[in-house]
Amino acid sequence: MKSKPRPTLRSTVSLALALLLLPTSAPAQQQRGRVKPAPTAQSKNAERARRLEAITLLVETADKARSFDDLFYRARIQALAADAIWPHDSAQARTIFRRAWEAAAASDKADDEEAAREAGALPGAVPKTTEARDEVLKRAATRDARLAEIFLRDLSSDKDDGKAARNETHRTAWRELSASGARRLALANEMLAAGETRRAVEVAAPLLSEGVSAALIAFILRLRERNISDGDTLYLRLIERAAADPRTDANAVLLLSSPVISPNLMVVVDEFGSLQFTLTNFGMRSTPSQPVPQKIQTAFYNLAASVLSTSAASRDALTMQELMSRFYATGRLLPFFENSSAAYAVHAPALRVRHSELFNEIEAGRREQVSSQFSASGPAPRGYVDPLRSLADELAHASDSAARESIALSMVRAAVQNRYWDRARRAAAEIEDAERRSQALSFIQVHQIKDILRAYEDQKEDDFESIAKFVRGADVPPFAKAWGFAQTAIIAARKRDSRTSQNVSELINEAETYAARVAQGTPERVAAYGVLTTSAARLDAPRAWGLLRELVKAANAVEDFTGDDVSLDLDANTDSTGEAEDVFKVEAESFRLDQIFATMAHLDFDKALAEARALDGDVPQAFATMAVAKSRIQETVKAEVRRQNTEVRR
Repeated sequence: MKSKPRPTLRSTVSLALALLLLPTSAPAQQQRGRVKPAPTAQSKNAERARRLEAITLLVETADKARSFDDLFYRARIQALAADAIWPHDSAQARTIFRRAWEAAAASDKADDEEAAREAGALPGAVPKTTEARDEVLKRAATRDARLAEIFLRDLSSDKDDGKAARNETHRTAWRELSASGARRLALANEMLAAGETRRAVEVAAPLLSEGVSAALIAFILRLRERNISDGDTLYLRLIERAAADPRTDANAVLLLSSPVISPNLMVVVDEFGSLQFTLTNFGMRSTPSQPVPQKIQTAFYNLAASVLSTSAASRDALTMQELMSRFYATGRLLPFFENSSAAYAVHAPALRVRHSELFNEIEAGRREQVSSQFSASGPAPRGYVDPLRSLADELAHASDSAARESIALSMVRAAVQNRYWDRARRAAAEIEDAERRSQALSFIQVHQIKDILRAYEDQKEDDFESIAKFVRGADVPPFAKAWGFAQTAIIAARKRDSRTSQNVSELINEAETYAARVAQGTPERVAAYGVLTTSAARLDAPRAWGLLRELVKAANAVEDFTGDDVSLDLDANTDSTGEAEDVFKVEAESFRLDQIFATMAHLDFDKALAEARALDGDVPQAFATMAVAKSRIQETVKAEVRRQNTEVRR
């Protein structure tokens, strides 16, 4: 059922606008014969009223989401609304975040119960679902570290976390985090990837209590690439924590040594006394990392000396892992002690004595094998690496036709991902099945269409005729043709000659013709009108509104449409088991409903809101409404910044 506009909100805001926009008198400010218009109370109040309307709209959307049938979207919509409200009303947003968390917990519980029913097991016998709570937690953590801590503790109370904590003594040489710690670090890594460096550090900092771990060292290395100061501070705190922990052993020292001597590589000794290596950047670092400051290096080497210079016990008292890790760590670090002029060099003689003791305890063959790896530092920075090389080698040696087709399909997808269009086509030619080969070639062309604006991003490039020719000749579904012509119209608009308007109009006509051919009740039809609406908004605003109405009709015809899916299946085959096998997909942020409505809201807030409310589904309507509201807030914030800049210039 369509949601009707709430008269209370509109009438209240309209009254507020009427009162705030009443004429006000102010003496003219004249300076040197010129009158400089100053921002008036009227304009400031109008901005506040518009922002109030948008915030109220977000609160209403969050309130409505509390009654959604879909528990997952009940949580997601409330979390998104709370995130948008936070800068303007943190108290209200915090309340909504808590409600979102309750809904997320209910969603995950329902998923657990469904999984148990399908498996024919008790709910506690299947892995616990945290998808909904993870999403709410990620949003909350970017706004309030304390609230995120509360949510994390709630997650950590699960039975699987308690079991992991009890088994903590059985960790491997990599010193894995507890289940709750791993979840915390995953959140910190997500925030780091999103550029929320300080928040990432706040989330990760409690992991220091679990001591040294490979996962935490890897996080510190990634953190240093984003913010050296924050990375070094966390690293120093971990060293200090390890120095105070009597359980810190040679493997912990080896892990801690990575930022200082081998940022590309971590190494430990396993329970069999064998060396285990892992790359920290997959060998693809393009520039050397910045060295750790001398102060922190000194703290590390002092800790290493304290752990490694203690007298080695007899061979009977040491496990093979302890013996070999002591021997390897001492031999690996000894040159740094002996060749340094820093204060920690004083430890070198004692370490040399201990290393000799350990040397005599190890059989010659094993000793030589380990000693040869003392200077291991990981791969040096490398240049170009062909991402298709291994697949090409596999294809060359594959004798089975089914294996060749599988490898060729993988090559097509990998080549498309890297925009190697010619190599993608050559890989498709290796597919023996004619229908499958045709589908692969269509998949390649759809992605070339997706790439049009990036490929022609240079404003001087306006050869739209050749692009239009390619789109017309492409063997692709109608929605992709519409997408291609919509983007071509944007490029044609750069030409700025007497025929520009006609060319643009003709291209939009072609795009709309193909959009209309897409089957009713399919996500592809929504996507076609979506990309067309966004393009028309830049070129022909009046026409864009008509296209938006078609998009709403298309969305209302799709069963269970949500509006947040950025992926379309170009081919869903059925394998021998009868299950759908999604081989070819195309993903684009431009398919998202919220982006489309945000674009239209910049043109006209009221029109965009009306179309958002014309969406039948609660979930798509919520996404569209929030996008419209956030667009209004962004505009008022920009207006306020412009006004402040004007006042500063005065």
